[in-house]
Amino acid sequence: MRIIAGTHRGKKLVEYYTPTTRPTTDRVKENVFNLLANYVDFNGLRVLDLFAGTGAYGIECLSRGAGFVHFNDFDPAALQVVKRNVGQTWRNCSFSQKDYLSVPNQNYDLIFLDPPYDSDFGARAIEQIKHGLIVFETDREFTHPRIVEARHYGRAWIYLLQK
Repeated sequence: MRIIAGTHRGKKLVEYYTPTTRPTTDRVKENVFNLLANYVDFNGLRVLDLFAGTGAYGIECLSRGAGFVHFNDFDPAALQVVKRNVGQTWRNCSFSQKDYLSVPNQNYDLIFLDPPYDSDFGARAIEQIKHGLIVFETDREFTHPRIVEARHYGRAWIYLLQK
């Protein structure tokens, strides 16, 4: 796993695997960011990586010029991996270890939802989010009236939703 583009292109990231955690592949991440190029300018963007895992989505945003990223993961070991991956490279980020429904999400332009597969966490989080473009990664087909793009890459389904 690596950073695809931006100021830290090619930097390798520490990976983290558990029965409910599977890092997003570089192929899927590259396709997600190709899609996002049609919707956002990363310069100065405020980003929430709600189910951060390794932090790959948020770190990619920082590398591309995002102004601020908040990383959240309920798993303390995953949050430590995020902190290792962020390291001393960026200072414009913050971290929390909270239940996903208790993280304030109103002040972000872009929100990544990559919850554990085989859960309803993503769908529940979408209903709580009131503002921003949402990137939702899941292992199944999903319907919602605010979907603006949908793509399927192997086991992963990617949905962009506009709030």
